[in-house]
Amino acid sequence: MKHRTLWVSVLALILAGVPTLAQQTILTVCAYEPPVSRISDLSARGSFNWYDGPYADDRNRAIAASLSADYGGLLSSEASAQQIDAHGEVRGGNAGWTLDLSGAGSLRAFLDGDLFGVGEIGIDASNETGLEVDLTAGVGKGRFRDVTPLAKAIRIQNGLLDLGELLAPVSNATLLAVAQILGTSGPTDDEKLVRVAERLLATELIRDEELDVRGLLEIEEVLAARDVARFCGSDIQARIGASAMLLPKWSLAATGILLVRYAVVPDPVTQIESNAEAKIRLARPEEMNLNADLSYARRLPDGWTARAEYRLRVDRMWTDRSATLLSHALSASLTTQILGGVGLSLVADAQYQTGDEEPTLSLAVHLEADLF
Repeated sequence: MKHRTLWVSVLALILAGVPTLAQQTILTVCAYEPPVSRISDLSARGSFNWYDGPYADDRNRAIAASLSADYGGLLSSEASAQQIDAHGEVRGGNAGWTLDLSGAGSLRAFLDGDLFGVGEIGIDASNETGLEVDLTAGVGKGRFRDVTPLAKAIRIQNGLLDLGELLAPVSNATLLAVAQILGTSGPTDDEKLVRVAERLLATELIRDEELDVRGLLEIEEVLAARDVARFCGSDIQARIGASAMLLPKWSLAATGILLVRYAVVPDPVTQIESNAEAKIRLARPEEMNLNADLSYARRLPDGWTARAEYRLRVDRMWTDRSATLLSHALSASLTTQILGGVGLSLVADAQYQTGDEEPTLSLAVHLEADLF
């Protein structure tokens, strides 16, 4: 009889705990679906290295400099999306200077759910390969969402838990409510700070039912952070159109483009992105240009950020009909903010392309400015 009573008690405890476990289901960052997604990010990096050896002539003199900038902008709603991406890079040294510019602007109109029609213009310019412009249109499926507000909401929760200001994790509904406050355009950061604090106090999980200075500063720091832009989603596009080589020699060809992109935020401080684009000339499908990127970024304790990126380029008779060029580029960096928007980075690079005897390796210290 005692054993039967014990088993009944254990079963009752398990059944009573099932609703609690359901309520504590972890809310993933990518589950956030804002009505409008707005992303705008501009960053710049630069480095300079100069060395002069013990000789009176220039035998051991070496100069190396680089400057690069990236811009990404997205405005997406239920019915349409606009996106602009651009990259520019200047590198120089004893052997000369190189300039590479690339950019693309697209407009998507959603037809049914995630199915969309798309038009895009792309530009590639280099003092080594020339100037090329693409104008294409087609169809695709998928979309990207700005999940930065929920990522910030979870960071605020975790920070307050670490400080002991929050007695337990808040509910998913509260996290989404805080994310909605953070994602609202119009109110200032101070106004958002007050509304977030009020929403958290309403949970009755704040210690002593009052946020002290440390808790308010934690929320303020997350609100002011510039390096937390996060987005999730994927899409695939098939487009056709025209590709015009303007320099060094004029040519025009019908072009087909297949593009696949993916982005995920496994936790509030991590962003993973990948994309692959294949471009062929329809009249000569053996002429192909393939670009693939994979990047990883993670915010570390004490203000540090770790980044890693791999880029693959395959030029199969696209620029030069008599040659196939293959290049690999791998980079990794550790960055921290030292003066407001100015950061200090330790960067390692490895590059290899067709014709090289061995990979080119470099280790440098960079200053980085995250403009907005």
